Amino acid sequence: MTNASDKEILNGVILGFRKLINDRYQFDAIKNKYDIPDTLDQERMVLYRDFFLEQVYPHPERREMLDEAFKSLDNYLTHPDKMLRIVFDSAAILFRHGSSIPKLMSAGLQAFKSFRIATGFEAKLVRKAKNSGKQPPYSTEDINSFIRMLRKKEIDEFVVNTTDLLEILYDRKLVRQIIQIMSELIAKMKKSPRSYSQTEIDGLTIGLEMLQQGNHLFESLPPKDQRRILDIIVAIEVDVLEELFAEEK
Repeated sequence: MTNASDKEILNGVILGFRKLINDRYQFDAIKNKYDIPDTLDQERMVLYRDFFLEQVYPHPERREMLDEAFKSLDNYLTHPDKMLRIVFDSAAILFRHGSSIPKLMSAGLQAFKSFRIATGFEAKLVRKAKNSGKQPPYSTEDINSFIRMLRKKEIDEFVVNTTDLLEILYDRKLVRQIIQIMSELIAKMKKSPRSYSQTEIDGLTIGLEMLQQGNHLFESLPPKDQRRILDIIVAIEVDVLEELFAEEK
């Protein structure tokens, strides 16, 4: 039997992990396990599930398309001063957002970082898959076995990252302001093609699209339900992992 290539293993892990997420966000199972508000109905549960599947853990076909754009986004994550220089070069952005710009940009970059950390979690699972000697496609139990091989610290970081991302999206005023400033920033960059490459623009555009999709998660919800639903989503992630490790004992 021929050993799978690195790409085949990565795709196998991505597809297997996506199946776990799809199974995790089944409305009937969650409704029976958690005290959910009436606003968290089947339609909204699908919204959360699809956000994770389309934006945080997209299909391998979309990953290849996003790679170059994400490399550009990584450049801003490691050098946030580059983005701030673009912002402070725009009189319109300065006029609208003034002293709140550093906070908005910091929160926006943190959101982008959370998206990238998610793919880092998959990379860890890929290493475990290689060490296991198992060949793709991977079953749900295979993916669970790779997760069990991780250190507790890595699992905790994964949960914290998910929570941080949701907390940013939960802050309705903050996320709207980030979306506005990012939209203005991209528009400015498009007007200066000699200064900013298409790859740079694409990276920020993809980050903006992710924030826009995430913004829909808490739309049209009463404030108290927004908080309850955020806590439920975090609890789902924590409980799944705790149950997974409890099975080992």
